[in-house]
Amino acid sequence: MSFTSILTWMSCKEQVSSPDVDIDKQLRLTDSLMTVSKGDSGIRNLKKIRPLIKDSSPAVTDYYCFLAQWEIDFELRNRYADSAMAFFSTDARKKQYPNQYYKALLCKGEASVNLKQYNTALKYYYKAKQILNNGNCDDGYLSVKMANIYYKQKNFRQAARLWSNSYNLIMQCGNRYSFQKQFYTLQGVLNNTGISYQKSLMLDSAEYFYLKDLKLIDTAKSKGIDVNAASIAVFDNLGGLYLSKNDLKHAELYLLKAVQLPLKEVDGIKIPPYLKLADLYTRKKQFDKAAAAFEQSKTRLKKYSKQNLDIEVGWNKMYAQFLFAKGNKDGAYGYQNTYIHLKDSLESVSANLYKLDVNRELNSLAQQQTVIKLSQKNKLKKIFLAGSVVIALLSIVIIVLINRSLKRSQKANKEAALQNERLEHTLTELERVNQNYIRIMRVMAHDLRNPLSGMTGLAAILLGEDEFSDESRHMLHLIETTGIHTMEMINELLKSGLANENEELKVELIDIKNLLFDSVELLQFKADEKQQEIEFTSDQESVMAYINHEKIWRVFNNLIVNAIKFSHEKTSIKVAITKSDNKVIISIADKGIGVPAKDQESIFEMFTPAKRVGTGGEQPFGLGLSISKRIIDMHNGKIWLTSTLGEGTTFYVELPAAD
Repeated sequence: MSFTSILTWMSCKEQVSSPDVDIDKQLRLTDSLMTVSKGDSGIRNLKKIRPLIKDSSPAVTDYYCFLAQWEIDFELRNRYADSAMAFFSTDARKKQYPNQYYKALLCKGEASVNLKQYNTALKYYYKAKQILNNGNCDDGYLSVKMANIYYKQKNFRQAARLWSNSYNLIMQCGNRYSFQKQFYTLQGVLNNTGISYQKSLMLDSAEYFYLKDLKLIDTAKSKGIDVNAASIAVFDNLGGLYLSKNDLKHAELYLLKAVQLPLKEVDGIKIPPYLKLADLYTRKKQFDKAAAAFEQSKTRLKKYSKQNLDIEVGWNKMYAQFLFAKGNKDGAYGYQNTYIHLKDSLESVSANLYKLDVNRELNSLAQQQTVIKLSQKNKLKKIFLAGSVVIALLSIVIIVLINRSLKRSQKANKEAALQNERLEHTLTELERVNQNYIRIMRVMAHDLRNPLSGMTGLAAILLGEDEFSDESRHMLHLIETTGIHTMEMINELLKSGLANENEELKVELIDIKNLLFDSVELLQFKADEKQQEIEFTSDQESVMAYINHEKIWRVFNNLIVNAIKFSHEKTSIKVAITKSDNKVIISIADKGIGVPAKDQESIFEMFTPAKRVGTGGEQPFGLGLSISKRIIDMHNGKIWLTSTLGEGTTFYVELPAAD
């Protein structure tokens, strides 16, 4: 049964919220190309205008969502959706650009559906629902997304009701969109409604929507729109409908129309009608025609197998019936067994989807939202008081600890100068005191993180409310900022000198090239903030090594972030990996400010004095390179640098390669 995908790349307003008219025009062109299934041309157009789109412009969300819409790799599609959502990292942007936020939510929801993360998809669709007014045009497009989930659950009646309702809502859009764009959307809605009713065995309702779809197609054809793909889908479904009624004459008429229409196939759209013709000719005992139809469908299945896994299941079942009708029982049993195996595999993959109660999940999300709002109002005064007390206590504790440490250090230094003969004893005592101090700091750092995290989290929630005065919001922002900065310092300390020195290093065999490439891909977005380009090169298919995934990931992130931080805008950062003599060499080269020769020896020390502010004013903690060196040492590797002041720096990492 043909299932027409619906292009729903619509925002709440037709115009993209971009100040640049040329970018707006090119985005519209891309939308039009994708609407008529010319996605490759649309992607080329996107790549051409990407340098013109600033990362601070909401048009960047359109760029990433267009990429996600046409990408066939579901993991990469999800990354593009994450990049679109990253623009809305603050509540201010969500309120300033609600149309783009709505679009990004739909984009992320659809990417989650593709990855079979249905609960996650529902959360994003629920957030999108909060932006809309019930019963408007755009609510129809959201209903299309929800109907798709019900259809995948095989809850066909609910899917049919939602699609039918979405048709009525989308019809309210009027002239907001071009006739061509609205045609492709409405045509898909009508076809999918008919399919859902047919699968619910409500054949009269299915026939009504198919015929209504054909009338819409005739109207579009009279306006010069290419309707062949849409016509093939509807003819195929009508053929299947009449086949289920055993009206073989009308079934053959529509199925032949479907396979005879000229169309450049890109997804195997003619597989279903050929398969239905094979079934029809098998019933009529015209086995030669049936075999020819089976061959046509099988040829296309081999070419477009990834897009038609469910159809391949049905093909084996119908071919088994064909062989049985010809008297070849042994061959029929073989294809029947293949059908059963494929069917079980497909159903096991969809098991979690069938268990999902969509209505219950949506009600649960609504209840959670209500509880959060009530909790925010009831705890407002307590948060102000608790925040003030926590900050005061933190300040006192930090001052006392610093003062105590200074006094002890001064006393130890004086005693060492006056009594050289007691040096060894004094140093031993000092080491013991320092170890106790580190243990105390470690406990305190862990204990301080929970109230700090709670304080910053509650402050962030309150900043999302609208009922506070500017003075109150300023106080909340100070609480949030102070907490975040303190948490960053505590986390850096815990990951450095205060971390557990006896921690066992757990390693596994990992493709270190892919790990490095993922780091480059994820940090390109950060580099885009300074209009920098990260170039990745490798002469190896894969480079395997026994490493700790999280720790080596941290080293790569530290080195690439440093390169971004200390490089000038509009420069390139070169990342390379090679394998030679059982060694893996990674290099990260920038064209930044460079490291003075006098600081190159001390730059890997804990709390190094060689800290410098980044080219964009980024503040350093002086811990990243020390942590990286410790991790590389734990892996029996080496880390070093070469640098020329004012021209750039190259960091090298050497690790043992797997045999």
